[in-house]
Amino acid sequence: MQQVLSKKSSVQPNSRYKMSDNPDVLFEINNDDLNLCLWQRKQDHRTLSEVATFRPFQLRDRRIATTQKTFEKDIETIMIDQSVDPSLCCVLRADLQRLANIFFSVSLSSDTRFRLFTTIDDDCRRFHVDYQHLRMICTYQGPGTEWLTDDQANRAAYAAGAPNEDIIRFGAPSRFETSWVGFMKDDGFPGNRGGGFMHRSPSLAGSQDVRVVFCLESARL
Repeated sequence: MQQVLSKKSSVQPNSRYKMSDNPDVLFEINNDDLNLCLWQRKQDHRTLSEVATFRPFQLRDRRIATTQKTFEKDIETIMIDQSVDPSLCCVLRADLQRLANIFFSVSLSSDTRFRLFTTIDDDCRRFHVDYQHLRMICTYQGPGTEWLTDDQANRAAYAAGAPNEDIIRFGAPSRFETSWVGFMKDDGFPGNRGGGFMHRSPSLAGSQDVRVVFCLESARL
């Protein structure tokens, strides 16, 4: 069973995450004592209406190189290539651009890629860390990313290839709500080796929704 942290959840000392309903929290991800900054924003029903028309696997999971200058065009191109009319996704595209602008200003990376995909599969069910620099995840429809605090994560068990039952020291994983935006440090972030954000994709068993996910990742400064 997953726990969804509310806007009023207290943050324990040395927890390495910070949450707020103010988007300014995302700009704090470069602080040494954080590996997750979570913007707990409200859902925009106009965006939900747009993504509700997406079909399973209509947007394939591909990593597309992008820059701040080309992002708007890159999004339009990936939609057109996969039979999605960009003119019917104006609110979604504006939100994607807003999130990308924040990410680019924080990461300062020369190597950035995005993923915008739809799925009904159970992907990445084992808790893991990634080996990029910085990462952003927002789920526009369906259940969000599940994650562990540093205290919960048994990193030795993870490194040894153990299953989730051994990786989770205690308690239940937390989960992003739909539309929440998470900025997280991967293992490749300078000074963060061995401390990357521990997460997994949620189970979609029993879900009626097509999961719509947007990710940005920077490989290096």
